[in-house]
Amino acid sequence: MKVQTKNTLAVLATAFMSFVGILTETSLNVTFPAMMKQFQVSLDTIQWITTGYLLMIAIIMISSSYQNERFTARQLFISAAVAFITGSMISAFASSFYILLLGRLISALGVGLCTPMMFNLIVEVMPRQSWGFYMGIAGLVIAMAPTLGPAFGGSVSYYLNWRWIFIIAAIFALFVFISGIFVIGSYHPVQKKSFNWLAYIFLSLSLVSLVIGVNQLSKGLQNWRLWGLLILTVVLFILFVTISKRSTRKLLDLKVFEDKAFVFGAFAYFLLQFINIGVSFVLPNYIQIVNKQSSLIGGLVLLPGSIIAGLLNPYFGRLYDRLGARVPSLYGGAFLMALGSFLLANWGLNLNTWMIICFYGILMLGHRMSFSNTMAQSLKIVDNNLKSDATAVCQTAQQLAGSMGTAILAAIIAIFQNKHTAKYTTLTAQGSMAAFYFTFGLGILILICDWIMFKLSKENK
Repeated sequence: MKVQTKNTLAVLATAFMSFVGILTETSLNVTFPAMMKQFQVSLDTIQWITTGYLLMIAIIMISSSYQNERFTARQLFISAAVAFITGSMISAFASSFYILLLGRLISALGVGLCTPMMFNLIVEVMPRQSWGFYMGIAGLVIAMAPTLGPAFGGSVSYYLNWRWIFIIAAIFALFVFISGIFVIGSYHPVQKKSFNWLAYIFLSLSLVSLVIGVNQLSKGLQNWRLWGLLILTVVLFILFVTISKRSTRKLLDLKVFEDKAFVFGAFAYFLLQFINIGVSFVLPNYIQIVNKQSSLIGGLVLLPGSIIAGLLNPYFGRLYDRLGARVPSLYGGAFLMALGSFLLANWGLNLNTWMIICFYGILMLGHRMSFSNTMAQSLKIVDNNLKSDATAVCQTAQQLAGSMGTAILAAIIAIFQNKHTAKYTTLTAQGSMAAFYFTFGLGILILICDWIMFKLSKENK
């Protein structure tokens, strides 16, 4: 087998392992109404199945730069597969909400190890001039997960039940694991560096405090827990920065944040995923609660636009290779993200099935156009010795964005649902409209961040 072919298959193996992890994440959004009834919990509680999962992935990804140097790709892949399969089987047979959540957290360990490894492999073993294309291919595999997730989850829960989502995912992951161990090897010498555990703990706790804090929004701005947790987040983050600057042990090189162009690119990347995961959480619940449709319909209505946008992902990568990031990211993708969010918000009280299909399709087209290209541009900006740290920042930001997107939009909807001034369906529609207007504002912010990134980028000076 040729080296280039083997390297490509290695990237695809890690991509497919990430695929199955994201598939379960997005497929569960459709099952929330059924889970709420079975476990007797509210929407802002059940959403922790997604929020906690993404938060754990973010915490694992914080150390991905260290993992890349300390362990071989083969070791990381094996650990990731075992963790994901084990967690999926725990979730499949969970007898309570908390056991289900435990299973999801164990599964998240696998995705947190595997996803940054895929991007590190692209940067490490693929030709630089083809990064956009390979980022697009990897992005296509991962993009198909949220594309197929709602339809997969809706179909399985409609014809079987939600537990089969985890059983099927575990079987798929097992096949990927068996295939991957034959093509994934060691691509650089292992460096036995010491790990900055204290900084890692403070940063992890700051992320946990942040997500739990924003989840308190559903109880109002007067809630002391909200502000207490946000203050705690700031304190923990300051401690992390202070310890990192004084320590020589490896965790994350903070020099990566000295490049302002990278910072704005990474923030735009964060916001793109915030909108993507947040909206994919809101719409299946809107369809089932407001429009009284089945879980099957709740999943299928997101499928057409996502498939079309996902299949175009490699083309957008080629577009990046030929034209640079300005056209596909700033003038195309970010604008369509903002437009899709605005259309969902403007008709938020009376969205029918065809509106949701069209508006969500516009939003997803913008997301696919911008997402991989924004990361590729952000990585291209930084120096070579900081690329693994930049990858860790972007991947952690991606997962944190999904976690916060779910938590914040769920909190916005819960604020309206808790008013009890009208029917539950009407209040849910009002909350969803407010959530969509919030994402529209974030879409405008992405445009601004892209413009600043290009202005500051060394390539455009």
